[in-house]
Amino acid sequence: MNRRSFKLGWFFLVAEFGRRGFVPRASSFKLVHHHHEKRRQFQASSLLKAKPKRGTAVDSYQTVAVNCNGCRTRLFRYKKKNGTKSNLIKCFVERIVVDSDDEAMQEQISHHAGEESYEWKCTNCDATFGRSAMIRGLPAIKLIGGKTRMTKK
Repeated sequence: MNRRSFKLGWFFLVAEFGRRGFVPRASSFKLVHHHHEKRRQFQASSLLKAKPKRGTAVDSYQTVAVNCNGCRTRLFRYKKKNGTKSNLIKCFVERIVVDSDDEAMQEQISHHAGEESYEWKCTNCDATFGRSAMIRGLPAIKLIGGKTRMTKK
């Protein structure tokens, strides 16, 4: 048997060749770790769990109004990075600008922001527009598609 190895990133693929050429079998392949290069490997958890921007960096973001799609009531105002250019999928509770207009929504934001399974409802028509979630370690609202409409301030 003749062995040939092919480099595949961090591993070598070792293939065995017989007299008639390559014979595909389950035992024909072996993945062998490449020890010659010393590169630092990062864990996926440290790369994928970057915290969203906070504090004074968020103050420069545009403020958009999040309205109920059924009754057009303004639910809250939110600091969004690129304004109304892209869809609103999730809202970090820290970035919600508190309105003094709607006391019931203000109470929902202050009391239920950290709860994991709380369902957010419109104060006017009682329609569920989102669910509480922890995203990258921060409390957020996952918005249900088609239940809210985003407009400029």
